[in-house]
Amino acid sequence: MTQLSTYEAIIMKSGSKLTKQRKQILKVIMDHSHEHFSTEELYDLVKQVDESIGIATVYRTLELFEKLGIVRNVKIKNDGINYYDVVDLDEENHFHHHLICTTCHQIIEIADELESYERFVEQKYGFVVTDHDLTLYGICAECQLLTHREKPLQQ
Repeated sequence: MTQLSTYEAIIMKSGSKLTKQRKQILKVIMDHSHEHFSTEELYDLVKQVDESIGIATVYRTLELFEKLGIVRNVKIKNDGINYYDVVDLDEENHFHHHLICTTCHQIIEIADELESYERFVEQKYGFVVTDHDLTLYGICAECQLLTHREKPLQQ
Protein backbone atom coordinates (compact mmCIF):
# COMPACT_ATOMS: atom_id res chain seq x y z
CA MET A 1 0.00 0.00 0.00
CA THR A 2 1.41 3.40 -0.99
CA GLN A 3 1.49 6.33 1.42
CA LEU A 4 -1.12 8.07 -0.73
CA SER A 5 -3.54 5.16 -0.49
CA THR A 6 -2.82 4.83 3.24
CA TYR A 7 -3.74 8.50 3.76
CA GLU A 8 -6.88 8.00 1.65
CA ALA A 9 -7.83 5.06 3.88
CA ILE A 10 -7.30 7.24 6.97
CA ILE A 11 -9.72 9.83 5.55
CA MET A 12 -12.38 7.24 4.74
CA LYS A 13 -11.94 5.41 8.06
CA SER A 14 -12.56 8.70 9.88
CA GLY A 15 -16.03 8.88 8.37
CA SER A 16 -15.06 11.82 6.17
CA LYS A 17 -15.76 11.71 2.47
CA LEU A 18 -12.86 11.32 0.09
CA THR A 19 -14.10 13.93 -2.36
CA LYS A 20 -12.44 14.69 -5.69
CA GLN A 21 -11.12 17.96 -4.24
CA ARG A 22 -9.66 16.28 -1.13
CA LYS A 23 -8.05 13.65 -3.34
CA GLN A 24 -6.47 16.30 -5.55
CA ILE A 25 -5.26 18.34 -2.57
CA LEU A 26 -3.82 15.20 -0.97
CA LYS A 27 -2.03 14.27 -4.21
CA VAL A 28 -0.49 17.76 -4.46
CA ILE A 29 0.61 17.53 -0.82
CA MET A 30 2.20 14.13 -1.48
CA ASP A 31 3.91 15.43 -4.63
CA HIS A 32 5.49 18.11 -2.41
CA SER A 33 5.93 15.98 0.70
CA HIS A 34 9.52 17.10 1.27
CA GLU A 35 8.51 20.75 1.45
CA HIS A 36 6.93 22.95 4.09
CA PHE A 37 4.01 24.96 2.81
CA SER A 38 1.50 27.55 3.90
CA THR A 39 -2.15 27.28 3.00
CA GLU A 40 -1.68 29.96 0.34
CA GLU A 41 1.32 28.16 -1.16
CA LEU A 42 -0.65 24.91 -1.27
CA TYR A 43 -3.59 26.75 -2.85
CA ASP A 44 -1.29 28.08 -5.61
CA LEU A 45 -0.09 24.53 -6.32
CA VAL A 46 -3.63 23.10 -6.26
CA LYS A 47 -4.87 25.82 -8.67
CA GLN A 48 -2.41 24.52 -11.26
CA VAL A 49 -4.18 21.14 -11.12
CA ASP A 50 -7.78 22.29 -10.69
CA GLU A 51 -8.78 25.95 -10.89
CA SER A 52 -12.25 25.17 -9.50
CA ILE A 53 -10.90 24.44 -5.99
CA GLY A 54 -11.24 27.52 -3.81
CA ILE A 55 -8.99 28.66 -1.02
CA ALA A 56 -11.71 27.97 1.57
CA THR A 57 -11.70 24.32 0.47
CA VAL A 58 -7.92 24.20 0.90
CA TYR A 59 -8.22 25.72 4.42
CA ARG A 60 -10.94 23.26 5.46
CA THR A 61 -9.09 20.31 3.95
CA LEU A 62 -5.84 21.21 5.72
CA GLU A 63 -7.77 21.53 8.98
CA LEU A 64 -9.23 18.04 8.45
CA PHE A 65 -5.88 16.57 7.41
CA GLU A 66 -4.24 18.04 10.51
CA LYS A 67 -6.96 16.57 12.73
CA LEU A 68 -6.45 13.16 11.07
CA GLY A 69 -2.66 13.30 11.48
CA ILE A 70 -1.88 13.54 7.77
CA VAL A 71 -0.19 16.93 8.04
CA ARG A 72 1.07 18.86 11.02
CA ASN A 73 1.40 22.52 11.74
CA VAL A 74 5.08 23.35 12.18
CA LYS A 75 6.54 26.49 13.65
CA ILE A 76 9.33 27.45 11.29
CA LYS A 77 9.02 31.21 11.06
CA ASN A 78 7.78 33.96 13.32
CA ASP A 79 5.72 35.59 10.59
CA GLY A 80 2.22 34.65 11.80
CA ILE A 81 1.72 32.20 8.94
CA ASN A 82 0.90 28.55 9.59
CA TYR A 83 3.20 26.14 7.79
CA TYR A 84 2.52 22.46 7.32
CA ASP A 85 4.40 19.34 6.45
CA VAL A 86 3.37 15.76 5.80
CA VAL A 87 3.40 13.38 8.75
CA ASP A 88 5.65 10.45 7.90
CA LEU A 89 3.70 7.29 8.67
CA ASP A 90 6.95 5.53 9.54
CA GLU A 91 7.66 8.00 12.34
CA GLU A 92 6.48 6.89 15.72
CA ASN A 93 4.53 10.11 16.23
CA HIS A 94 7.75 11.94 16.98
CA PHE A 95 8.64 15.31 15.63
CA HIS A 96 11.57 16.28 13.52
CA HIS A 97 13.23 19.63 13.88
CA HIS A 98 14.34 22.41 11.61
CA LEU A 99 17.47 24.35 10.81
CA ILE A 100 16.60 27.61 9.06
CA CYS A 101 19.19 29.60 7.18
CA THR A 102 18.74 33.30 7.88
CA THR A 103 20.49 34.14 4.62
CA CYS A 104 18.79 32.01 1.95
CA HIS A 105 15.80 30.84 4.09
CA GLN A 106 16.45 27.18 3.29
CA ILE A 107 14.77 24.81 5.74
CA ILE A 108 16.72 21.70 6.65
CA GLU A 109 14.97 18.94 8.57
CA ILE A 110 16.98 17.12 11.18
CA ALA A 111 16.20 13.84 12.89
CA ASP A 112 15.01 13.82 16.44
CA GLU A 113 18.12 13.63 18.59
CA LEU A 114 16.22 14.85 21.66
CA GLU A 115 14.86 11.44 22.66
CA SER A 116 17.71 10.79 25.11
CA TYR A 117 17.17 14.22 26.66
CA GLU A 118 13.44 13.47 26.99
CA ARG A 119 14.29 10.26 28.84
CA PHE A 120 16.63 12.24 31.10
CA VAL A 121 13.87 14.78 31.85
CA GLU A 122 11.45 11.97 32.64
CA GLN A 123 13.90 10.17 34.93
CA LYS A 124 15.15 13.28 36.74
CA TYR A 125 11.91 15.26 37.03
CA GLY A 126 9.19 12.66 36.52
CA PHE A 127 7.97 14.78 33.62
CA VAL A 128 6.74 12.95 30.50
CA VAL A 129 7.33 15.02 27.37
CA THR A 130 4.38 14.68 25.00
CA ASP A 131 5.30 17.38 22.49
CA HIS A 132 8.08 19.76 21.60
CA ASP A 133 9.42 21.66 18.65
CA LEU A 134 12.86 22.94 17.96
CA THR A 135 13.96 25.43 15.35
CA LEU A 136 17.55 26.59 15.12
CA TYR A 137 18.41 29.69 13.10
CA GLY A 138 21.80 30.27 11.53
CA ILE A 139 23.69 30.22 8.26
CA CYS A 140 23.78 27.07 6.12
CA ALA A 141 27.04 25.64 4.79
CA GLU A 142 26.36 26.86 1.24
CA CYS A 143 25.76 30.46 2.36
CA GLN A 144 28.89 30.31 4.54
CA LEU A 145 30.90 29.26 1.47
CA LEU A 146 29.40 32.06 -0.63
CA THR A 147 30.12 34.61 2.09
CA HIS A 148 33.67 33.32 2.44
CA ARG A 149 34.26 33.56 -1.33
CA GLU A 150 32.90 37.10 -1.49
CA LYS A 151 35.22 38.45 1.20
CA PRO A 152 38.22 40.23 -0.26
CA LEU A 153 41.60 38.86 0.67
CA GLN A 154 43.27 40.87 3.39
CA GLN A 155 46.89 41.82 2.87
